[in-house]
Amino acid sequence: MSIRYLRWNLQPAIRLNTVNVIEITNGSDLQGIRSFTDNPEGNKRAERLFKRLVREHEQLDPVDCRSSKEDFENYLDEGSYEDNSGYLLLLSHSV
Repeated sequence: MSIRYLRWNLQPAIRLNTVNVIEITNGSDLQGIRSFTDNPEGNKRAERLFKRLVREHEQLDPVDCRSSKEDFENYLDEGSYEDNSGYLLLLSHSV
């Protein structure tokens, strides 16, 4: 099944291939979406941002729980990081 997206004047919409870092708080409050070009450099930049946001969030946590290198690999493989307070980071590619 192919989905076509059209602009208001029925011309085909421009499709952007991106990798996105999506930040959510309280389980459902969208805080931001940061998008990068879906190429090797864009993927590296998105992964660096994702890791930085995890580190920043963990520094705010009063309990000393820091992610290990292996944890970060798992977060990137799964494309998500979530804590018990409802903070969620997603790493996703546009389709």
